[in-house]
Amino acid sequence: MTIIGGALRATAAVLLSAVFGLILIEGLTRLLLPQFDPSGRFAFDHESGPFALATPGYEGRQVKNTGDFDVAVRINRHGLRDANDVAEATPDDIVVVGDSFAWGWGVEAGERFSNRLEGIAGRRTFNVSAPTNIEGYAALLAFAERLGAKIGQVVVAVCLENDLDDGQATGDRGSRAALRDILARHSAAYLFVTTVVHRTSWLKAPAIRLGLVRPYVAGIGGNVDEPKIVEASADRLEDIARHYRTLVLLIPSRGLWLGDNREVEDRVHRRLVAALERRGIDVLDMRPILEAAGNPLAFHFTNDGHWNAQGHALAAEAIGKRLRGK
Repeated sequence: MTIIGGALRATAAVLLSAVFGLILIEGLTRLLLPQFDPSGRFAFDHESGPFALATPGYEGRQVKNTGDFDVAVRINRHGLRDANDVAEATPDDIVVVGDSFAWGWGVEAGERFSNRLEGIAGRRTFNVSAPTNIEGYAALLAFAERLGAKIGQVVVAVCLENDLDDGQATGDRGSRAALRDILARHSAAYLFVTTVVHRTSWLKAPAIRLGLVRPYVAGIGGNVDEPKIVEASADRLEDIARHYRTLVLLIPSRGLWLGDNREVEDRVHRRLVAALERRGIDVLDMRPILEAAGNPLAFHFTNDGHWNAQGHALAAEAIGKRLRGK
């Protein structure tokens, strides 16, 4: 018993020392490197029904530990990233809804396709986007109407990496991904270490093997070859189109050009375009526009799947051209 008791005490001492060491490292990182303090970073933490918005009135920064972006974020009184107040929208204005792509993940607000579109189209444009899915887009538009918006023209940005489902998917990103998310939200030391790893080439490969960071290809959401899922998604978009003048902007999956699921991604993409056209929905497919430029991945960040400023500019021009023809 004495030996066992001694072993337990030794184990406890080691664990306590490790915990104390981690707390000390975390504290020193926040004190000496405040730029890595996650408490001041942007997050969608304001629950509002089926979607989460940013905290109303928030002003801060959105930073990627890979160095891809470090941009200002200002949130209005409704929890939306928009200098325009959607409560003032009229049927002559344009309302953009979508997920993090349309929200402008990683780019300054003025670089988003919605902001650029306002200048191109010469019409006020409002952005009511948030990280959600097609069902959530309908809820966001209803939210805008409850605020007082009178909505006429809608641009619905559909991301083919993660927007298609049959309403029954539960989603499971895995324990490692969940742990990374928790650490990124709460640990300055984790953000500091992963920033160093991402920016040091010889450290990145072993960090990927250990699961500390995620390789670029692993971040691509994969579709399955299920026609019923495409049809269900098209039905939801048709519901939106019944209520508003709707242009569906299709944001192609990077899986068309990277990874082992390219044939499936191609079929799913073509199937959705056909399903929307059969329903008489106006569709603007960004795939041929991006591919015509020669390197579609050049319109995404190097280590993040969202569009960079050039991608948003290309989309704004395409949307403006389409709406001018209406």
